[in-house]
Amino acid sequence: MITGSCLCKGVTYEVTRLNGPIVFCHCSFCRKATSSAFSTNSLIDKEAFQLLSGKDLLATYESSPGKVRTYCRNCHSQIFHEKDDQAGLLTLKLGTIDSCDQDLSVMERKHIHQTENLPWLEE
Repeated sequence: MITGSCLCKGVTYEVTRLNGPIVFCHCSFCRKATSSAFSTNSLIDKEAFQLLSGKDLLATYESSPGKVRTYCRNCHSQIFHEKDDQAGLLTLKLGTIDSCDQDLSVMERKHIHQTENLPWLEE
């Protein structure tokens, strides 16, 4: 089981398992949405996600056509996003995970949109 929450702990959730792969997205949208150099995500089945608390705190933002980000309206932590072309799936923001009993070390990892890397991120 995987459990997670937003920064203020107002939104909590559990997920039975990540589908993978673990994706590090370097696009400008993900960088700005996370205030970081990239976002770390994994696909999950919608039916595997259960909101435990904070339904009233959830807000959404369509950052690009067909992509809706769900976040806590109190602390603004993104929890997941949905895409029109990925019915039945959510993209979970892995920075919100509090505990995880799934062995993530065996999951495939990939970086996407690396052409948009920030110059200071390069080694």
